[in-house]
Amino acid sequence: MHFDLSDDDLLRAIADNTDDLSALIERQMQLKAASDAIDPDTRAKLMLFNVEQIEAYQRDYWRFTTEIRRRHGA
Repeated sequence: MHFDLSDDDLLRAIADNTDDLSALIERQMQLKAASDAIDPDTRAKLMLFNVEQIEAYQRDYWRFTTEIRRRHGA
């Protein structure tokens, strides 16, 4: 797996990914805490969507960091 991004761009993507992932996890915690404020079906759908998004961000993070390690032998 190779990227057409510079090291700086990959590091920026990792940082952005980390920020976005943190926001998704925070949103997931808020949904979990708001069990009385949202009907159960909507809440379950939103939580599932967030889990899917979190997993996608985790995959991207792994891909980005793997590429940095590949380039720099770490």
